[in-house]
Amino acid sequence: MTSTRYTSAKAARQRPVESLHRPTSPVDLFLAAQHAQCQAMLAWQESFATYGKDFWEQWAVRYAGGMPFDG
Repeated sequence: MTSTRYTSAKAARQRPVESLHRPTSPVDLFLAAQHAQCQAMLAWQESFATYGKDFWEQWAVRYAGGMPFDG
C-alpha cells in the first residue's frame, strides 16, 4: 500500500499541467481578445436579426392578412 504522504509529496514536486484555457503568450492573449470581440459582435447581430424577424412578423400580421408567412 502506498503512503498518502509519499503521493502528495510526489504530486507537489511535479510541474502543474498548462491549462488550455489560460493563455500564456502575448499571441494567445491577442487571440483570446479577438475571440471575445467576435463573440460579442455575433451576439449583437443575433439580437438585431431577432428584432428584424419580430418586426417583419408584426408587419405581416397587421398588413398582410393575419398569419405570418412562416407559420
